[in-house]
Amino acid sequence: GDLLVGDGIDRAVLVNAVIWGTVWAVHSWIAERDGYEPNLRLEHLMGSFVGLVVLLAAGVVAAGNVVVELYDVAAGIEPIGPTAEQIVRPLAAAAVGAAVWGWDWLRTTVNDERTGLWNAYVLLAGVLSGVVLVVAGIATAVFRVLEWVLADPSGTAAEHFEVIPAALGVVAVGVATWAYHRHVLDGGPERERTEVDRVYDYLLAGAGLVVAAGGLATLLIYALWAIAGTEITGSDRSVIAVALTLLAVGAPLWGIYWSRAQRGRNRLGAAEAQSTTRRTYLFIVLGISGLVALVNMIVLVYLIVQAILDGTGGAELLDGVAVPISLLASTGAVAWYHFTVVRHDRAEAPEEVKPTVREVILITSDGKEVAKAITEADIRVRTFHAAGPALDVSSVHDVVAALSSETHQHVVVVATEDGGFEVIPLA
Repeated sequence: GDLLVGDGIDRAVLVNAVIWGTVWAVHSWIAERDGYEPNLRLEHLMGSFVGLVVLLAAGVVAAGNVVVELYDVAAGIEPIGPTAEQIVRPLAAAAVGAAVWGWDWLRTTVNDERTGLWNAYVLLAGVLSGVVLVVAGIATAVFRVLEWVLADPSGTAAEHFEVIPAALGVVAVGVATWAYHRHVLDGGPERERTEVDRVYDYLLAGAGLVVAAGGLATLLIYALWAIAGTEITGSDRSVIAVALTLLAVGAPLWGIYWSRAQRGRNRLGAAEAQSTTRRTYLFIVLGISGLVALVNMIVLVYLIVQAILDGTGGAELLDGVAVPISLLASTGAVAWYHFTVVRHDRAEAPEEVKPTVREVILITSDGKEVAKAITEADIRVRTFHAAGPALDVSSVHDVVAALSSETHQHVVVVATEDGGFEVIPLA
């Protein structure tokens, strides 16, 4: 009992969970009984999201604690805290999340109509969360290995690599989440590429681009410092390990999802090139990278001028300008590449159809309002006032007969789509 209930805070959380869980269950039962279908569908989707978040968060903690405990036993490391408490509590929370998710998702929502909101949940809440967990776990493991190789941290190898099993546990949960939701998404009927798909691709491509650019800029900084003869300390080696990790994780992430976006661009042509999500992505990347490059260009020029005035140069100057040069090179490359993408998209954009109407002939009994609107649109209008309603006739003989009996001097004859004619007398 003490293990599951714990102190006062845990008891309060448990009581609130029971109360609100009961309220939610009763509300769902009433909604199903009374047939509130639209609200019920949204409610099940929200329940699926909340259950998935709790399941993943608690599942990551439980999986990490289990594999770390197995690693500690194998490596002979003493656990920091009570092992049973660290495993049972997240498992209990994961069980609650799994129950909520299973009730709302597996029972109903997975078979619902695949609307935009449904696709958004599967892509962003399901697939994207799995990708984030996989990337985070791999990045942690790679950093630990690089830090051990480059920085030579204190402690034994067993203690240093203790976090890697937990990271692999996170990767396992992420892969399961990713694979399941991709299977659900791909297992349905074939669908067109939507804005939700675009947001997913460009969001991950942008995240990978930022991470990779940060790692590349950091490596360039240390490369220039090494050329300048600046001393590289142990903490610097840890930073280099971080930079290599960022580059190793960010570059593949950007490459995979940017390639997906480009394949959509090649397949759909102008429809993809002119989509709101793609244009927003390119605008943000160009704007931020161009701004960073401009600021570092100004800083670089300032440092060079200051060095000339102070009479410094060589290695000392290179050491001082290493940061702006590296940022300028990395962000400049990003900006130039995406500028070429924008130019290519604009080259294949459909030509704007310009208005060719120069004059409008208006026949009406009272056309002041429409004549004014046409004139304000910079189109010339000639108005002829009808002396009476149009006469519908079905043959040329009837047209001649109508004209023979007409008392007005000016008459307009209009051929209709059904083969007949309209005879309109003018005042």
